[in-house]
Amino acid sequence: MSWSQLTFSQQSKVRFLLEEYVREKIPGFAIVEKSDSRWMKFLSKVLFFTPDFMTRFTTTFYPKVYIPSRLRWEANNFSSIITLTHEYVHLSDRKRLNLLFNFLYVSPQILAVFALLYPINIWFLLFSLCLLPIPSLGRAWAEFRGYRMSMATYYWLCGERYSTEFMVHQFVSSNYYWMFPFRGILKRIFNREFNKIVEEDLSPELREVKNLLTTSLVSVYNNLV
Repeated sequence: MSWSQLTFSQQSKVRFLLEEYVREKIPGFAIVEKSDSRWMKFLSKVLFFTPDFMTRFTTTFYPKVYIPSRLRWEANNFSSIITLTHEYVHLSDRKRLNLLFNFLYVSPQILAVFALLYPINIWFLLFSLCLLPIPSLGRAWAEFRGYRMSMATYYWLCGERYSTEFMVHQFVSSNYYWMFPFRGILKRIFNREFNKIVEEDLSPELREVKNLLTTSLVSVYNNLV
């Protein structure tokens, strides 16, 4: 059974089942439109280097997922499911690691806060250098796990390969503050991971989501839900 065999109504049911699953696993989970969040509006000013933060990017801040448009979310179930599984990885990692996940994600830039201690010692001003687009191994690790899930979900739904160039661009551009600007390494890693997905050599979170997707697709297709 393929995604294309389902009607729009059935595809919406699959998305709804996935949303319900995430809600069960992540206490307080909700999908919120960015325009309804003062926090997202504030972040859009801070993240000046990503001018379309409010209109193009989905943002997760545990336990909520902030989306640019609910209308688009509900109209494009295929894209929304891929996004949801990606963000579910972040939510699960945050639940497991607690605030350590937040620290890893915003490092080393978060260390710039120590520059405020310069009245104690002028050398603390060196921490302000952390505001530069220094590669972030923590953020790259988190987004690698997320985009690996995007790649897998895309393959499971339509049997095709997710764009490696698109994924690599996220790592080397201002979209994530140049978190890992090494194209060659990224391409090799994503090629390796795609082969593992095809060969069913899956990590626990990939296996979890594949089982969920398979069960949801079969249930909806056979009108069991």
